[in-house]
Amino acid sequence: MINDCKKGCDIQDVNAVAGEPRLYANLTYDSGFKIVFGTEGQSERLLMTLLNRLLPDAGIVELKYLPTERLGEMEEDGKSIFDVYCKDKNGTRFLVEMQMWSQHYFHKRAVYYASQSVLDQARVEKKYQKEVLHRRWDYDFAPVYVVCFLNFPSEIVGKTGTDAERHMSHYIFQSIETGRALGDNVNLVFIDLYRFRKEFQECESMAERWLFSLKNMYRMKDMPEGVAGTELEELYQDAYMADWSPEKIDKYKKLMTREDEILNSMREQREDAYNEGRLDGKAEGKAEGKKEAIVTMLSAGIAVDVVAKAFGLTETQLAEYCK
Repeated sequence: MINDCKKGCDIQDVNAVAGEPRLYANLTYDSGFKIVFGTEGQSERLLMTLLNRLLPDAGIVELKYLPTERLGEMEEDGKSIFDVYCKDKNGTRFLVEMQMWSQHYFHKRAVYYASQSVLDQARVEKKYQKEVLHRRWDYDFAPVYVVCFLNFPSEIVGKTGTDAERHMSHYIFQSIETGRALGDNVNLVFIDLYRFRKEFQECESMAERWLFSLKNMYRMKDMPEGVAGTELEELYQDAYMADWSPEKIDKYKKLMTREDEILNSMREQREDAYNEGRLDGKAEGKAEGKKEAIVTMLSAGIAVDVVAKAFGLTETQLAEYCK
């Protein structure tokens, strides 16, 4: 059960999240998402099912994982690490990101990721066409899809259209005057997990059941009724941590610890701001500032127990801040 606080954040029922250890991995974190959907030799079929459900026109029949780390063109550009990066048998690239942290220019980051995939193809094609075909590259690159799950408040995903369209927006290059698409080369797809508030039995399509499961399965005690025998059963089986190897569990815990360290850093910065009165000059205002910070983190889809730990509170105390 999900209760709403005054500012619209997801406040999970304490009893629903208090049990340890979790039965299912948290797929709203990069760590869980990468392990379940990005493990070469194990995750290809599951990822292909998810992408085909969200992008039915893509018609993916085979996937091959590509290295997720990409260097920039210049030394000062540093490097980017994608959550999941793969291609189908036709060469179409798919970059899949799970984003739980709010970022001002996330849509521009998606464009940047798409450009890196194009450059990735260019490096290979330039070499091949020069050495084998003895000609210069003609800029013909395979289509690129950047698929981003957003678990934070954002206006990137439109609120109009059919029920399914309210949770996903697909951007392409097209003419302003005529609406004519300029090929299928660059596709930016944003899925709004944050505003998806349906319970499993309220979902009207398999795509919606996927969204529900991605967002909520880590706090479940069992698969929802209606999952068994469907394509979602494989998702719940793969995310069921009791069946994971010790090595897989260790990798998951290490990745989760790294993300918790980010939360701890955020907590320390906020505590410094409270102590220095930078959030609110009045003593009572400091408490309001802390409440605002908690609501912001919960609104970003960060799990209640993680936020509680970041602020040194119990989950019951945390719930009091949103009453």
